[in-house]
Amino acid sequence: MPNPSGGPELETEKPFFNVINALEHFEREARDYLAQNGCKLLDIYLKVLPEEKRCTAVRGIDAVIAGGEEWSEKVFEAADKLKIVARSGTGYDKVDLTGATRRGVWVTNTPGGPGPAVADFAVGLILCLLRNIPMMAQGLKEGRWEPLSGRELGTITVGVIGVGNVGREIVRRVRGGFGSKVLGYDAYPDQNLARQEQVKYVPLDELLAESNVVVLAVPLNEETKDLIDRRKLRMMRKDAYLINVARPGIVVKTDLVECLRAQEIAGAAVDVHDPAPSLPGDPLIQLPNVLGTPWAAFYTQEAVRRMNMEAARQVLSVLKGGKPTFPVNSLNGSQ
Repeated sequence: MPNPSGGPELETEKPFFNVINALEHFEREARDYLAQNGCKLLDIYLKVLPEEKRCTAVRGIDAVIAGGEEWSEKVFEAADKLKIVARSGTGYDKVDLTGATRRGVWVTNTPGGPGPAVADFAVGLILCLLRNIPMMAQGLKEGRWEPLSGRELGTITVGVIGVGNVGREIVRRVRGGFGSKVLGYDAYPDQNLARQEQVKYVPLDELLAESNVVVLAVPLNEETKDLIDRRKLRMMRKDAYLINVARPGIVVKTDLVECLRAQEIAGAAVDVHDPAPSLPGDPLIQLPNVLGTPWAAFYTQEAVRRMNMEAARQVLSVLKGGKPTFPVNSLNGSQ
């Protein structure tokens, strides 16, 4: 376009945004996508910074690709230009949504990203417990040839607490792939899924009493915090297993340890921990009837790529004046 002043033609200046990547694993595809759309990416692992340094880090920043770091109201107050905190993952229990909303900051997540990976992992944990796979593998390394009897997944009842994005994927695998009977508990039952996969929605107490395996796939919020306590654990069958691939705060840890020590249930598989990383000698993961893994259920190349790209797309949408696809808070009454 000609310059009205008669001087040389001027290029339209592209928008420029400062974006923090707070993730340990952020794929090249998502980095390139942001860079090509006017974003300067700053790799700052916010999770290891104390609150004051987090406040300093977010000043002048337009957007953050967030990990598991804490977002207090104080941090939001320090973020003078911030428009969006895009969580690469599903959980947002460490984000002060009230503080974000008060400052006009969108908070988003990527609900569909980790589902297949977490569901695969959950089924793997179930099979490990039902067939005693880790125990036999370790025994063989130690020179013991001890085949152990187990149970077939298709012959048991699996209870899924939280039949959302992850829970649905678990249901499809254990029901459609193995033929297990499936009980579901959810605040908003998916009747289409119930018909398609023959899931029976039941009250929580009934699910706990009738299931051979109970899988936690529910988000952590005020309603689900400490949902599984000693009283709930005692409702479970003595031969039942508890699988947690959701959030540590859903289970009262001390109650679970006591229950497992007393062999009131057969065992547990726990992928999510508080603190993370686990401390040496953690009483839960040291128990012989516990299979512990290091918060890895989501961690596949495919899931990381999906979550990274969805977070990046939502960042660009908001920075260019649009709305995010998966908001977890509401600004100006719109969701």
